Amino acid sequence: MSLFRIAVVLSLGVAVMPSDEEQQAALYQRAATAAHWTITYCDRNAAQCEMAGHLWDGFVRKAQFAGKLAYDVAIASSETLRQDPLAPQLASDRGTLQSGDLEPTWRSPKRQGDI
Repeated sequence: MSLFRIAVVLSLGVAVMPSDEEQQAALYQRAATAAHWTITYCDRNAAQCEMAGHLWDGFVRKAQFAGKLAYDVAIASSETLRQDPLAPQLASDRGTLQSGDLEPTWRSPKRQGDI
């Protein structure tokens, strides 16, 4: 389905292109001017680009820290789960119960009259 969507969007893009050579040349010139204006933005606004560079560096450092934190927490959680599956529960939720106390008893104790 996405291949069909791509084909439709591309065909619409081709359909709206001008067929007159003068209009094609004008569109080409406008596209070239827009590309040149975009590429040379930092030449015209050096202070803004420098500030954006500092902000980007700070963002990258924060993103690296967040990724490392998420990784470390995931690794620590998986190691804790391998050691004790009931560890994620808070100790206050368990009170004084130990892990063995929380294991289910699947059968009730047999009484004398039971078969």
